[in-house]
Amino acid sequence: MHRRAQANVELAAEIPPLTDDEGAILALLIRAQPATAYQLLQICAQSPVTNFGTSKGKVYPLIRRLKSKGLVASQPISGDARGSEWLVSTDFGTEAVRCWIRGIKPTHLLPEDAFRTRLQSFHLLSNDEQWDWLSNAETFLKRKLGELLTNPGSFTGPYNDLVRDNAITSIRSRLEWLARIRSRLMREADVAEPVPMLQKSRLRS
Repeated sequence: MHRRAQANVELAAEIPPLTDDEGAILALLIRAQPATAYQLLQICAQSPVTNFGTSKGKVYPLIRRLKSKGLVASQPISGDARGSEWLVSTDFGTEAVRCWIRGIKPTHLLPEDAFRTRLQSFHLLSNDEQWDWLSNAETFLKRKLGELLTNPGSFTGPYNDLVRDNAITSIRSRLEWLARIRSRLMREADVAEPVPMLQKSRLRS
């Protein structure tokens, strides 16, 4: 047992740390393998929850980098004129993903939120622009929520129910936050000048 533990420690020391992009694409490959780079692109594009960049300019260099590190193995597809390859994770690659999954970074504790970032400069917009942005944000989030609620089969993996739950909970939380922004704008409008009853009704709709 001691020798096995020592071997695991030595193996972990040799495994190159993965960036979050590398970990995401390699973990996806492990779930889908064998797969081509194009198939991985399609899975990313069709995923209801990932924001992973799906351009060839991002994914293909990632795969080449993983291959150069010995984390991905490839085999040419016989008869394919485009030179496509079947990709699989090596044992080394699978262990690298295991290490990546266990890792928790400070950046994971409060993930970047594009809405939150924009709100920091919200004062640069006119009142009408603020209301337009708020309305659009709510519309798009409600549309995304509807997609997640009506297409549960689009989630794959042994923990797909929990992945879906996280996505739905996150969107609902953001909608609640937008509702608080709406309340703030309405209070500020009341303070700035008396709002006619008809206009107040429109703002609350």
